[in-house]
Amino acid sequence: MFHHRLRISSDGIALIKKFQGLSLEKYCDESGLWIIGYGHVITPSDNFSKLITPLHAEYLLYQDLCECEDNLSEIVDFRLTQNQHDALISLLFSSGRSRLVQTGIIREIKRGRYADAMQIWQNETAINGTSVASLTALRQAECALFFTGLAIEA
Repeated sequence: MFHHRLRISSDGIALIKKFQGLSLEKYCDESGLWIIGYGHVITPSDNFSKLITPLHAEYLLYQDLCECEDNLSEIVDFRLTQNQHDALISLLFSSGRSRLVQTGIIREIKRGRYADAMQIWQNETAINGTSVASLTALRQAECALFFTGLAIEA
């Protein structure tokens, strides 16, 4: 079995940072999760009672991206280009492993059914049943990155 093992590129990190934004203080997002830094989900074991530094935000992002890469390596058993890898890491980062697996995106990509994968991917824009504009823009950017250079047939 092939085990996928690329690392996210600086362009992939820039995409995530652009859409996540930087918050040096914790806040509650649209889905009710507490967030800090570049989209780091605060867990019960985290303690963020005061502001963090930009360097600490970078460290949290690095840790989160390493976890996403480990997850992607377990999920994907086929070769990806760097752009495909970066787009899937962004999707994993913003939606989580279970959501990525449940949607069927990976299954459709593996089968070479790119149009179906893109359709599913672009519809992953709702939180609690409500479409979120920032997620729509992020999903469009991820799809554009993933499908760069691929011929998509409807």
